[in-house]
Amino acid sequence: MVSNQLLELENFIHQLSVEDKLWLLGQIMVQLRQVSETINDRDKAADIQYDPTVKPIWEIAIQIGANIPESEWEKVPSDLSKNFDLYQG
Repeated sequence: MVSNQLLELENFIHQLSVEDKLWLLGQIMVQLRQVSETINDRDKAADIQYDPTVKPIWEIAIQIGANIPESEWEKVPSDLSKNFDLYQG
């Protein structure tokens, strides 16, 4: 069953010029594409499977950090985590 709002909208659209109808159709198509992309992205994310053989990101970070010389670590401010915004630049 079609709602009264949709019937009113249909009547209003009927009164529009061809140019306005084409503009409205274009806007509807843009919104439908956005909804479709959102659904596709959600479906793709749902397809991602957990792989227990992959090294966790924190282990990768530790491995990378281990390759940085101590002299470089000494340059990192001790309050970096608390004042990160201050040090960005």
